[in-house]
Amino acid sequence: MSIRGRLLTLAIGGVLPLLIVGLAVLWIVWNEKRNQLNESLEQQAELVGVVFDRWLDAQYQPLRTIASYPPDHLSDPPALKGNLHAAIIGRPHWVDLRVLDSTGRVMAIEPAGAGNLPTGLSDKLLDEAKRGASDIETDWTRGEGHYLLAVEAPVEGGAVIARIEGSALKDALHGITLPERAVVTLLDQNHRIIYRSQTTESAVGLDLSGMNQLSAVNERNTAVVVSRSSVDEVERVYGLSRVGNTGYVVMVGVQSAILYASAWRQLMGYAVIGLILVFCTVTAALLIARSIARPVRLLNLAAEEFGGGNFSARAPANGRDEMSSLGRNFNAMAERLQKREERFAELDRLKSEFVSTVSHELRTPLTTIKALTRLLMREGLDESKRREYIETISVECDRQIDLVLNLLDLSRIEGGVLRVTHQRVDVQEVISSVVKSETRSAEKRRHDLRLDTNLKVPAVCADPKELRRVLSNIVENAIKYTPDGGRIVLSALRQDGQVAISVTDNGRGIPPEDMPILFDKFHRGRPAPHSEAMRGASTDAEFLEDADVSGVGLGLYLARNVMEQMGGRITVESEVGRGSTFKLHLPVWRDGGCNKRNIEERDDGKTVVGR
Repeated sequence: MSIRGRLLTLAIGGVLPLLIVGLAVLWIVWNEKRNQLNESLEQQAELVGVVFDRWLDAQYQPLRTIASYPPDHLSDPPALKGNLHAAIIGRPHWVDLRVLDSTGRVMAIEPAGAGNLPTGLSDKLLDEAKRGASDIETDWTRGEGHYLLAVEAPVEGGAVIARIEGSALKDALHGITLPERAVVTLLDQNHRIIYRSQTTESAVGLDLSGMNQLSAVNERNTAVVVSRSSVDEVERVYGLSRVGNTGYVVMVGVQSAILYASAWRQLMGYAVIGLILVFCTVTAALLIARSIARPVRLLNLAAEEFGGGNFSARAPANGRDEMSSLGRNFNAMAERLQKREERFAELDRLKSEFVSTVSHELRTPLTTIKALTRLLMREGLDESKRREYIETISVECDRQIDLVLNLLDLSRIEGGVLRVTHQRVDVQEVISSVVKSETRSAEKRRHDLRLDTNLKVPAVCADPKELRRVLSNIVENAIKYTPDGGRIVLSALRQDGQVAISVTDNGRGIPPEDMPILFDKFHRGRPAPHSEAMRGASTDAEFLEDADVSGVGLGLYLARNVMEQMGGRITVESEVGRGSTFKLHLPVWRDGGCNKRNIEERDDGKTVVGR
């Protein structure tokens, strides 16, 4: 079936099921919304219970302090009376404070003229004290609407009891933020009201034990009930919460009409909006069917061709509508995938080339070492040949070690764990040692490897071992990439507050297209031709790769990274047909440390590469 037919079928056949499902979803949402509101009431009741519990804990604290006194202190009436006076003096809501022994005899009381506790109340508090538990009871002996809260803490052989005005609860619960027109009610153990917000004092003392819904908190700490108030005959949804082990119950009530009205209006709004959306969906389906069929078909054809391997396949993208935007996004994705495929192919080629090069670099010296070792094992070999073979083996071993060290350095750089030292380095000593070690290689190519006699430069701050390796690598490159019979000069001078060590050759130079990638890893420069007759040639034939040039293309990449680690940099100036000059810029050693001030690179018209 075509897209147009499917859209029409969806628009016509899907309206009724959508309406049914929508109504069912609205009913589920309504129930979830109501449950959320009920849970919110439970949480608010718990919050009020926590506030009341903390207020009780604050009242218990001075009683526990008195109870913690040693027995001999409790038996000293003057000292005990002074402690009671200190505890009650800063608490205006406290009516009296007393210490009773296990028989109910008053050991100390403050104020002195306070009356006795009601017999039933005293006995109950002492019973709790004997069990080692704190307790709170409501004293209704002052008459209806007036009560005291009696709090008790056990002491050695008795109890310390304080009676507190019930009006203190107003200050404790007044600052709680609750929903608009919510009523907070606090009941004692006998389910009598001791506090009710937004009402007259006539409600205080009202017995709600006949409220069957209170049994909901007997099995768990919180509950939600719907009940008609005994005070004002208004139906409310109450969140109930027990206050610890005190037996007191907190009720937070909101009129059911107010609590659920906003949610019901919101759901009805959703229902109307849903019907409008269904109507709009049907209309949009008819309109969209006319505009998307052809672009989708063309896009599908382009996707099939692209999936079949034709990476040049593109979708139509003319226009400003969504399908044109989708076509442009598809084309952009196709471009990225095509470039990625090309990049993967290039990476695969580089990988194969790298593996082949490393294999060659490992196999060739090992083959030489193996052949010379067998020759050394023969008898009758004269001493000069033996020494020549041993020296060749030593050179080949050094090549292997250098290759392994370069691969290890690459791993350290890629892992961010390459570390160099910073110490005082004598430039002349490093250059002289490099020239001495590379003289034999230069003589094989008939190069004139010279050291500039004017090397009066200060010491630099560097890692001597790493600096020697970098400089040797630069010299080896000059030897490899300079035609036979060339000239290589090492020099050093102080330049702009740093020391610049230069390696200059008179080779063919570096092609401009190689300069941007000269310091990239695995990049291998194209060597100069052996023939002097080809020195002035301008064709690409002069840059064909020479089989005698070895290496895996890591030398300059490692050199740049090591120089940066030492606080320096490496630059190169080159002109095709005239040679190249590599410079190692290093900070001058100062007393007590290194001067790592960066030097601005110069640009005098020649090609300069570096950081």
